[in-house]
Amino acid sequence: MGVAEPSDPLDAGLLLAAAFEAAQVPYALGGALAYGFWGVPRATIDVDVNVFVKDDGLADVFAALAGLGISVDEAAARAASQRDGLFIVSLGAFRVDLFTPSIEFSWEAERSRVRRTVEHQQVWFLSAEALAVFKLLFFRTKDIADLERLVAMQGPHLDTDYVRRHVVTMMGEADERVRRWDELVSAFGDTGKP
Repeated sequence: MGVAEPSDPLDAGLLLAAAFEAAQVPYALGGALAYGFWGVPRATIDVDVNVFVKDDGLADVFAALAGLGISVDEAAARAASQRDGLFIVSLGAFRVDLFTPSIEFSWEAERSRVRRTVEHQQVWFLSAEALAVFKLLFFRTKDIADLERLVAMQGPHLDTDYVRRHVVTMMGEADERVRRWDELVSAFGDTGKP
């Protein structure tokens, strides 16, 4: 089979989602695609996908990718997964970052993922809260800007305590990420709960 040629990152994400569904690989679209549901859609040139498998489940991930015509150097991907919690492939013109569970919170992200219909296809996405936790862990300038909009857009629907609790568990109460989250919630959040 030839490499699938998606027209844009969403199309690439939908192709990946369908392949993982068919292979029964637990996954969730993350990054800008998930952010587009929970915050304000923004341009992206890559696709982030979390695959919730242990090392022995990577063979199923590789098989699903092969079904899309994506060849993977399996030894290198396994090494990158163990070292970085991430390996990278290409789908057509698009970079695909495949995140594997490298921290305990990954399993919580699987538990809290949300199913949505996109272009007549059922797709798993990271929840807004899990996305916020990951963005706080990355803690890049663009992640903070995304979080401002995410908190403002989700208002009382965002469980800000959940996000804070998980970041404190991983990083400690005194971590800069916790302080910044508290500032974002205070400045942009709606303290009323649904």
